[in-house]
Amino acid sequence: MNKVVKIIGGAFLIFIGITMILSLMGIHLGGLFGLIVGAGLLYWGYSRWQERGEWSFGTIIIIALGTLIIFGGLGGIISLLIGILLLYGGYRMITSKGKNRDVIEDDFDFDDSYQAKRKYDSFDDEFDRLMNK
Repeated sequence: MNKVVKIIGGAFLIFIGITMILSLMGIHLGGLFGLIVGAGLLYWGYSRWQERGEWSFGTIIIIALGTLIIFGGLGGIISLLIGILLLYGGYRMITSKGKNRDVIEDDFDFDDSYQAKRKYDSFDDEFDRLMNK
């Protein structure tokens, strides 16, 4: 067997053993294992891309697999994309500079003097008109 494969396999076995022993004591590192494996695959794919200077099928698969492991599968990636989209939309709403003005303020001109001149509400006018008949 290749020496690098033995070292990586041994490190994984040691990490799994440490994780099992710590979980018996109430310390759970299961999520950390997925993060380490995913980050390792991302680094390996990135370093292969840097060595070759171009994308190959293998580097794309390695980076995609690392991304899937880190974000918890396809659902995690979709949730990440939706979260980024919502953050961008909220940021755009907050930083807009008056382009989306309020419809009520722009479309209607309220004349306060009209309300001040009137003695009765429209309901009162209607009630008086019905009573005088």
